Amino acid sequence: MSTQTLTNETLQAPAASRWRSLVTQESVATVVVSLIVAAAVILPLLVLIVSSFRVLDPGGFDTTWGLDNYRTLYTDRVIPKAFVNTLIVCAGSTLIATFFGVALAWVNARTNCPGRGRMEPFNLVPFFLSPFVGAIAWHNLAGGKVGLINSWGRDFLGMQGNLINVDNLYGVIWVTGLFFAPLVYLFVIGSLRRMDPSLEDSARTTGAGLVRTAMTVTLPLVAPGILSGAIIVFVTTAGEFGVPFKLSAPYGWQTLTTQIFSKAVGDDANIYLGAAMSMALGVITVLLIWIQQRYIAPRSFTTVTGKGFRPNVIDLGGWKWVAFAFNLGFILVAVVLPILCLFIVSLHPVWQSRIILHDLTLHNYVRTLFFWAPDHIAAATNGIYNSFILAFAGATIAMILSLVVSYMIHRTKGFGARLLDFLCVVPVGFPGIVIAMGVLVTYIKTPIYATLWILLLGYITRFFPYGQRNVSSVMLAISEELDQSSRMAGASWFTTLRRITIPLLKPGIFAGWVLLFIIFLRELSISIILYSSGTETLSVGVYYLTNYENDTLTAALSVTQTVMLLACVYIFRRIAGREALTV
Repeated sequence: MSTQTLTNETLQAPAASRWRSLVTQESVATVVVSLIVAAAVILPLLVLIVSSFRVLDPGGFDTTWGLDNYRTLYTDRVIPKAFVNTLIVCAGSTLIATFFGVALAWVNARTNCPGRGRMEPFNLVPFFLSPFVGAIAWHNLAGGKVGLINSWGRDFLGMQGNLINVDNLYGVIWVTGLFFAPLVYLFVIGSLRRMDPSLEDSARTTGAGLVRTAMTVTLPLVAPGILSGAIIVFVTTAGEFGVPFKLSAPYGWQTLTTQIFSKAVGDDANIYLGAAMSMALGVITVLLIWIQQRYIAPRSFTTVTGKGFRPNVIDLGGWKWVAFAFNLGFILVAVVLPILCLFIVSLHPVWQSRIILHDLTLHNYVRTLFFWAPDHIAAATNGIYNSFILAFAGATIAMILSLVVSYMIHRTKGFGARLLDFLCVVPVGFPGIVIAMGVLVTYIKTPIYATLWILLLGYITRFFPYGQRNVSSVMLAISEELDQSSRMAGASWFTTLRRITIPLLKPGIFAGWVLLFIIFLRELSISIILYSSGTETLSVGVYYLTNYENDTLTAALSVTQTVMLLACVYIFRRIAGREALTV
């Protein structure tokens, strides 16, 4: 062998070795997952931005480039009012949710309120239920014409008008505030439970009373959590479709989400104008999320010290029963009364605003649950079947994606990890209806349009960060030395993931899977944009019954969805434990 040949082989060996070191299971997985997540998250948003500048001609057959869609946002007769109504609803709902969330968190974490441990799981129930179903329940409970409360007021109190009417913008504020109060609760409860009691003791020793201590010491110290929760509620409310669709839109009170739906869906749909409206809504929500991440989340006042302590339980004296009544009242108003009213309505052939015992029947459940019933409603039965398919498949795929993404973020370094971390934040900043519009305009001319696949893609794109957060919370508590020891012993990356990492992450994986399963079962904002005939979901089935059938059939399917969700909540709590939901 010549000297030249030996030299060439010597030079080629390190190069081949370097390539083999770069092309590993871990690096390939990082690249593939990064591309999948980037395509799923960034592509629809980019297409949405571009589409918002395409203007449909009067005939509806061709488009040109321009700013006419954005001009329409402030020249249209309805859209500017819808924008103002959205801001009013968001502000009002945030105030109500913040009040209930902070008050309930303080009562459960820091006081000797009787039965607080037993009542706490019920405080979180509205977080899991569908706000759309909540709006339907409150419409039948306190609507102007069909409300049971108003019927009792006319029958027993001799009233001529309504005792209360939620069929307006104020009803939207009330219902969304109630259903999003647990979000604020979750942001605040952890800080209150971990707070150093000496901070409050110092205030009490100087003569400050209970109320003054709470207002000047306790609440300011958990202000970052309160503000973060309030912003999340504001953003979530801005993207809420079901509540305004049921309670305000039929009575002339439009919001941005109802306008996006009416402009983007239907025989005269203009998806490009819908894209422009979605971008306007997206800019608002992204700006608020950026403020929360940039200025509020980093503001961490020290409430936990290195000393061992148990948080003080404040003795309220006789006021503990007031606290008990307040907590019990929230559960009754937010959980018990709406569900009970829905059940009562569902047992009537026709709802006449009063309970008629001899008319009670289960026929509405037969028509909405059993596809073999002669007079079954296909939109309802298809919705149940499709929702279970989407929830099971979507939660499984999303958790596989979340597992790999979490591993890449927390166990690898470099640009790929930082990119994935950024991509996991992006979907959280956009309402579901905006993501759905992006997916619609991106894939409307592809084979997956009008199939369950496009719904599955929309679900995973919007909600996989929720699963990723559950996995990450457990992964951060596991030492990297376990993975490193496995790799040093000669195990491959995949073997380490399968035999070491995944078994240790099982609590986070199961909790995340059940949480996503619950979210997918009740999801409406994405489904209402992306569904077509035959691909209805459970929430779309409820929407169909609301539009084309009567209140009793709608109530029957709503009760079915609620029972399914409550069963999943029970399973979630059993698997994940009391501290599963932390923010």
